[in-house]
Amino acid sequence: MGAFASALVYTLEDVPGKGKGLIAASDIPMGTRIISEKPFVTVPTQVRTMEQQWIRVYQQVLALSVHQKREFLAMDNVYPYTNPTEEYHGIFRTNALPIGSDLGGGGVFLHACRINHACDPNATNFWNENLDKLTIHAIRDIQKGEEITISYLEATRNKKARAKDLKQLFKFVCLCQLCSLPRQQSKESDKRLDRVHQLDNLIEEAGLEGLVWSAQRLLGYVDEQVQLWNEETSKLIGLTRAYPDAVQIAIANGDLARGLVFAERALALYRGALGDDSPDVAEYKKLVRDPATHEYYGMSMQWKTAPEEIPMLLEVTEAAKFEDWLWRRGGRTVR
Repeated sequence: MGAFASALVYTLEDVPGKGKGLIAASDIPMGTRIISEKPFVTVPTQVRTMEQQWIRVYQQVLALSVHQKREFLAMDNVYPYTNPTEEYHGIFRTNALPIGSDLGGGGVFLHACRINHACDPNATNFWNENLDKLTIHAIRDIQKGEEITISYLEATRNKKARAKDLKQLFKFVCLCQLCSLPRQQSKESDKRLDRVHQLDNLIEEAGLEGLVWSAQRLLGYVDEQVQLWNEETSKLIGLTRAYPDAVQIAIANGDLARGLVFAERALALYRGALGDDSPDVAEYKKLVRDPATHEYYGMSMQWKTAPEEIPMLLEVTEAAKFEDWLWRRGGRTVR
């Protein structure tokens, strides 16, 4: 279960080469909620045109308090402007984080928008619909004096692809630990991340029907992704995307035993990255109680098992064999 920071655990400081950033004022254990914050300038999903965005942002900035406006204007702006309307919109575009049920909207936050980017971040941002707030959680232990970072990118790709996206969208060159790896280590990481991306595409292309007709192959893809992510420093973010796919594949084929194990692992990850009050945690708590409540249950019964068929003794005494059973490696089941 994610912990909550009992007091302000960060300070706003100058960060060489980055401007301002948030620095841990004390040790922050993995899973700690660092920030829970409402935006003070927003553009919802339904605002589509650039002109509408300009007007909405301009009107909101004019309505801010003196302190809020000063903080807003102090934020970075990577876009050229010739008047206040363009300036305010440029600040918004540079700093906004995704909000809303479909993450199609954007919001500027007094504290969260001061967090700088890293391709291997130590924290993650999430729009919590239950709270109507943005939350920031530590996804690994953060030491006192260490900069708190999140990723501005939707997915972790190879170094060249990341650099291109960051330059195009945010106008900076990333020098994080992942981007600064020695040449050989960087090549090895790029190879893993390219394969993860390739597997993502193959899973997506299979579609809903593929959950049944290509079940063994798709589960093998997710198994490979999990192994690849476990070699990356940003593994928690990747695993939170992989395990839900495994849940769907298992349960769609009637395999409640494996579906339950995958759901338990996804639940643990979501608790640490999103907090116990997030919608995703509530969803997976329900699945752990009864995996048959998943909407895909019953599409096929080709792998039919009951939850009590999990080989508990094997899990405790022979972890490798348990993983072989769990992922149905070699197209066979281990009882």
